[in-house]
Amino acid sequence: MAHDTTHDHDLSPGGAHSHHILPQGTIFLVFGALMTLMVITIGAAFLVPEPLHSNTFFMQTLAIGIAVIKAYLVVTYFMGVKMATRLVKIFAIGGFVWFFTLFIMFADYLTRPYEPVPGWENVPSSALPRATVKDPE
Repeated sequence: MAHDTTHDHDLSPGGAHSHHILPQGTIFLVFGALMTLMVITIGAAFLVPEPLHSNTFFMQTLAIGIAVIKAYLVVTYFMGVKMATRLVKIFAIGGFVWFFTLFIMFADYLTRPYEPVPGWENVPSSALPRATVKDPE
């Protein structure tokens, strides 16, 4: 007896909602891709030749690129966004846009020079000197 993977449940007075279950082959294929990408990440950390390994920009770009691919696979298949409605897809994309916006703001915060508050620490400022306005007397 074959098992039907699509079920209709009446969730609202006027409509039906269908559930989608991924085929086992797809689940194992995505899992295999995730394991392959994990091996590539570990291999990149240990097996990349020295001129590229000491280049931190290359290594970070490679690691982030692999991580983005893995995150895409997890969100698309295992979290079910691929078979979801447009609204769910919009919110998933919006969440990533919001995350990257916060990441850019935090990166901007980290790249600013340190400027101690007068009276808190006796450390010279690394920021540009401020022009002071003298009171006319």
